[in-house]
Amino acid sequence: MHVAKAIWASASAVLLSSFATTAFARSNCTNSTLEFFMTSDGLHYAYEYHPAQGLNQTFLFFHGFPSFHRDWDHQVAALIAQGYGTLAPDLLGYGRSDKPTDISIYNGKRLAGHLNELLDHIGLDHVIGVGHDYGSAVLSRMVVYYQEKFEGLIFLSVGYRAPGGFFDIDAINANGVHLNGIMSFGYWYFLWRYDAPMVLRNHLDSFWHLVWPVNTTVWPVHLNPLGAARAWLTADTRTDDPEYMDLGYKEEWKAWMSLPNATESALQFHRGHLIGLDVADDELLTDEDWMLDMPVLTIGGLNDSASRHEFMRETEQWTRAGYRHENLEGGHWLALESTPEVNALLLDFVRSR
Repeated sequence: MHVAKAIWASASAVLLSSFATTAFARSNCTNSTLEFFMTSDGLHYAYEYHPAQGLNQTFLFFHGFPSFHRDWDHQVAALIAQGYGTLAPDLLGYGRSDKPTDISIYNGKRLAGHLNELLDHIGLDHVIGVGHDYGSAVLSRMVVYYQEKFEGLIFLSVGYRAPGGFFDIDAINANGVHLNGIMSFGYWYFLWRYDAPMVLRNHLDSFWHLVWPVNTTVWPVHLNPLGAARAWLTADTRTDDPEYMDLGYKEEWKAWMSLPNATESALQFHRGHLIGLDVADDELLTDEDWMLDMPVLTIGGLNDSASRHEFMRETEQWTRAGYRHENLEGGHWLALESTPEVNALLLDFVRSR
């Protein structure tokens, strides 16, 4: 039996009580539960926080592109039912957090500083960091600068991104073609274009269906190849929503994505990578700064064509306190589409420490 499936089976009795509360908890994970925090440089973050019971650990969740804190609704419900704390912010440029368009603000060190301030504001000295997609990149930067705050790390879909060096999108795509026959990030070239925010804004429903299509066969044809994303959007293509998707999530996403600057601010992470926004800071770090001195778990989706699960194992070379990798049946949005397995892995990770 696959290790992840074995863990899920052994944890099923515990998770049943968690799932019993999931529907209630998710229905209450709306704007009414959000709190707001202002950083020392005047930017506002929205976040959802549930304190831990007793001496239990707290999980810090970072969502990916182009989503928001509700990616983690299922995990939040399961963990708080077991007495663990959760903190899930809307990252800068997303959800109900501020949406500055100045690309320099999205520097990784600066974002890490914001989120460390949030931990200090709440009074959290130690957390288990969980990142997905873009959130994995933010978590990677935060742990480099504030390693003492983390007692464990979990990366979904995208592994640890060690500092040092320019993000060479051309080389990454060439490698994807060589290994798998398709580009991994062909859509990044579209996101860099000057008119991308306008195209996304004018075709918001089509953008939704490209990001969360009915199944995992859409991306290899309509997201990964060069020019495919623009063609999908300008044709205003739609699909059915995937079975795992919650209507409330969709409505809330469309509401904040329709706010001023939302489609531009949501792209600044990608654009910052393409211009080497973090390179100057990275060059000041030593090899020792890159190392991870806490347990690390990576979780990949076997059907994820954008973030290949094979590449996640590169994380292991940076770990010194234990590393484990698991693959799940699913695509890119594992927290939503492989909920029981992800929840079981999170609980097993925290309990095995």
